[in-house]
Amino acid sequence: MISEDAILKALRAHAGIAPAHTCEASLRKEIHHALRNCPDPARLLDAASAEWKALLETVLVPETWFFRNLEAFEALAEWVTGTWLPAHPAETLRVLSLPCATGEEPYSIAICLVEAGLPPERIRIRAGDLSEVSLARADEATYRRNSFRTGFDEARFGRYFDDLGHGERRVAAFIRELVGFDGMNLVDPRQPLPPSHVIFCRNALIYFGMETQREVVKRLHAALGDDGILFLGPVEPPVALTCGFASAKLPMAFACVKDAGRPAEPERYSPAPPPRRPRCLPPAVIKPTVPARPAGAAVAAVAAAPPAVAPVGDSLALARSLADVGNEAAAADVLERLAVSAVPSADFFCLRGVVSDALGEGELAETYYRKALYLDPAHAETLAHLALLCDLRGRQAAAAHLRRRANQHATP
Repeated sequence: MISEDAILKALRAHAGIAPAHTCEASLRKEIHHALRNCPDPARLLDAASAEWKALLETVLVPETWFFRNLEAFEALAEWVTGTWLPAHPAETLRVLSLPCATGEEPYSIAICLVEAGLPPERIRIRAGDLSEVSLARADEATYRRNSFRTGFDEARFGRYFDDLGHGERRVAAFIRELVGFDGMNLVDPRQPLPPSHVIFCRNALIYFGMETQREVVKRLHAALGDDGILFLGPVEPPVALTCGFASAKLPMAFACVKDAGRPAEPERYSPAPPPRRPRCLPPAVIKPTVPARPAGAAVAAVAAAPPAVAPVGDSLALARSLADVGNEAAAADVLERLAVSAVPSADFFCLRGVVSDALGEGELAETYYRKALYLDPAHAETLAHLALLCDLRGRQAAAAHLRRRANQHATP
């Protein structure tokens, strides 16, 4: 008999997503519903079946928009015109964008390269994703207001779109022709990635466990040309720095190049838990706003209150107070309940990282720290905690990179 657990494990393994990044209760509900309505439950473990693909869509996170983190696209234009073109005066630029979600990123890359003066016949962009639904939308290239958020300059980029009315725009045909979409699985070693001069793989690693992150970066290293460039999300370069990459030194672009002096094989660290760290945030940061009371009563009070009405600030302060007095287990329980209704914030994920770290769950702590930095790349407290964690795990290059970032954002 096929169980919910087997399907849940298979979905996460196929997408490479760590358990901390999927809402298990919601996903189990979808699986339970599918099991009840599928005449042949074996199809729920068949990657070619419609039932499997429908469940997979519930795991994936197609969050993107045009010119997300504009600095990366401007850095790409600078690198192509100043570094790549002089070394490749007659070659076609091969770009890979994955996971590409609904296509805003690869189309942004195409616009950026055309605007920089690269002839269209010298641009070849391949974009890939696991989601067939997202790929269909990307191929259609029709978007509404939600796809035009921060970074989109109407005067600068508006001419690359056709206005369809009713709040819809479609990417202009000459831009669409530069991008091809394919089904790609970033974590499947049986699917080789196409050789590329430029790779955009942004905000994907944060959804993976540490071992999967390293294996994916190794695959990206193999696909990238020796003089190519890799663009990652704001919190992801430290992983690449331990797997054969060095910083490209392009401000706010979060880009890496191959490091000839460092092997691509990911550095390993001992699986033994790191030394126990302080159990609480620095006193200057923790300012409890609730009266002191026994930890058990505090947790019971939170458990009795409906999540929808629990004040986020008070609940976060309560979790901090529990961590401050050394009751990390109770703090973790409060944070788990709060996760149901809280609006994600860097402070929230940072505290989850601190608590997980104190409980000896180093990989989970790193996952939360990276989520905090995804929301706020300059979150000094998280940068400091993650740097220390990298130090304890023997990843000095990554730790040094994080400390440099912290110093760059420090208030004079």
